[in-house]
Amino acid sequence: MKSIVKKYLPFGIVVALFYLVMPIFFQGENYKYDAIEYQFVFPATALLSGLIYAWRNGMDFAFPLVPPIIYIASVLIYSHYYHWAIYVFIYLIVCMLGCFIGDMVYKGNQAEQRRRERARRRDEENFTIHISNITVEDSLNDFEAKDKNQ
Repeated sequence: MKSIVKKYLPFGIVVALFYLVMPIFFQGENYKYDAIEYQFVFPATALLSGLIYAWRNGMDFAFPLVPPIIYIASVLIYSHYYHWAIYVFIYLIVCMLGCFIGDMVYKGNQAEQRRRERARRRDEENFTIHISNITVEDSLNDFEAKDKNQ
């Protein structure tokens, strides 16, 4: 359970900041900019959070639920207009799209890291000299015995 919280918490906090703090700035006189928030800012936040999450952690089908859940809280706190609830599905799909794109990048990064690791190991094996006739323990025991005698 702790690992899930550690993976989701930083992204959940960023999404919550956007979804719960941004509506404060679009209240009152700035209500005409509300559509910009719902149609551009929130989907961009869902897309980027899904992209970065999957880029770091790989694909996780539970993460795309985080932005819509936080958005539901935002709707309940600020707008009370339930016709905005259709955006729950839009943010879910957009976040899932971000996760798929991030997962493709993540797999590409993993393949590149494996290729580099194989090349590094191959280079190490070419320059490593293995000596099997020398035992370090015997020489250390002889050294300790000489120190005790002196």
